[in-house]
Amino acid sequence: MRKLNLILVAAMLLCVGSVFATNAIEDNPSKTLSKQISTLLSHDVFKVSEGEEMSAVVYFTVNTENEIVVLSVMTNEEVLDTYVKSRLNYIKVKDANVETGVTYKIPVMIKG
Repeated sequence: MRKLNLILVAAMLLCVGSVFATNAIEDNPSKTLSKQISTLLSHDVFKVSEGEEMSAVVYFTVNTENEIVVLSVMTNEEVLDTYVKSRLNYIKVKDANVETGVTYKIPVMIKG
């Protein structure tokens, strides 16, 4: 009985510890950061046919050097995945009031 109680307490501590260890995902990065990302992705390098649109959800974080680190791009379009990663990964952000190490989520839509 004593061992069972000890095992239950140990399991509860592990569960509680793992809940507090996970990083929350911020849905709304600061407006200045959103504008900077929009500017970085708005160059005419990537073309979409008239009337078509491509969308993705980008998960990223900002490191201690204020650089965007793309964690994943959720899209069915491999071209869009490559484009977003090449345009955003390790680009310094200016005056963005964001926390380092927090995972952010931002939707991206490119229309033709």
